[in-house]
Amino acid sequence: MEYKGNSVLLVDDEQAVLNALKRLLRPLRCTVLSTTSPIEALDMLKQQPVDIVISDMRMPEMEGGCFLEKVSERHPDIERVVMSGYSDTQATIDAINKGKISRFMLKPWDDEQVKKVVSDSFELAAMKAENLRLQAETAQNNAELAKLNQSLEAKVQERTQQLKLTNDQLKGSYRSVVRMFSTLTARRMGVKVSSLNLQLNQLLVGIAKHSGIEGADLKQLYYAWQLRNIGKLSFSDELIKTPYLQMSPKQQREFHGHPLLAQAACMMVKPLYPSGKVILQYKEYLDGSGYPKGIAAEQISISAQIICVMNDYVELTTGLYDERHYSTAEAVAYLQTKAPERYNQDIVAALQKLIQLLAKKGESISDSCIQSGELTLGMKLSRDLISESGILLLSAEQALDETAIERIREMEFNLNEVFSIYVSSQS
Repeated sequence: MEYKGNSVLLVDDEQAVLNALKRLLRPLRCTVLSTTSPIEALDMLKQQPVDIVISDMRMPEMEGGCFLEKVSERHPDIERVVMSGYSDTQATIDAINKGKISRFMLKPWDDEQVKKVVSDSFELAAMKAENLRLQAETAQNNAELAKLNQSLEAKVQERTQQLKLTNDQLKGSYRSVVRMFSTLTARRMGVKVSSLNLQLNQLLVGIAKHSGIEGADLKQLYYAWQLRNIGKLSFSDELIKTPYLQMSPKQQREFHGHPLLAQAACMMVKPLYPSGKVILQYKEYLDGSGYPKGIAAEQISISAQIICVMNDYVELTTGLYDERHYSTAEAVAYLQTKAPERYNQDIVAALQKLIQLLAKKGESISDSCIQSGELTLGMKLSRDLISESGILLLSAEQALDETAIERIREMEFNLNEVFSIYVSSQS
């Protein structure tokens, strides 16, 4: 095998020995340097490092052991081999310990042994060079990997921020969609968007917290409340505007399908799935008399029970259940006494308490329905006073003085009507 890229330095005080070794190593095609002076050899190594140094032990200028010790100190990667014709045990031990030689050969030498020692040294040098290359490559790869990790970490953080932003935008979109359909449904049903809606939302949230509902469940409850009537969008105007008690049996059967239609609409938007399940149950009653499936008691979720109480309270006070509008006091009384088996009475009690609490703060309607003969000075209208023909006679929040009370009674006489007058409760 040829070793054109490798080199060896021969050091011996006998030129004939050097010449013989050079002829021996010629087939290896390696670079062979030689000198009879150990001092010159050290200078040569400064100019051209080699893979292996083969040195005689006994030399007049410098002992081989001392020479190889200096080589070991200055060029530790060079393989060091000592060759001697003397059987000097102590000198050999010193050379091994101080010069840190890797091989020891006797003169006269065995040609094959010498070539094998040199070729092995070249192979070892190649392995060392490859190891250094691999270490350098590994270090470079590690540096590139570290740089890549930093880049990936930055990209992950950037992507995380983008995903968070997108997620927030999607959440905002869901809320916008809910608000949009809630508004459309309200308009379709002829309900004006007003401060009353905010008050009802306050009542809903207050009851939910009273019932231990919070976080994601509260959000889904709120969505269900806003979308509960979406299933009525496909109904005719007549069906929407007819109070429930005034519907024919056929109309009621059709009307009972609106929770199913609302749930189907929510199923089109995955984040609204839980809200759809609540809507499906919000017209079910604890005694099993509700619709669309007639389930009862523990089969109905607490969220659906809350919306059931709130929804029926709203329908009673807005004339969607009976042809007349109930006052807040009448509506709560209905939930407590006329149909107590339908509703969770703990929720009804929480509703009543919150109505009274918000009324004291001026944040919610709490009113009573009276007739004109019961009006007294200082009372305030809680709702618009409208004639049977739909004419607005007085606006809500109107404070009643002597003139206003007299005017109401005069209009009753002229129109031949008996007004249902809603006044704020002084709770």
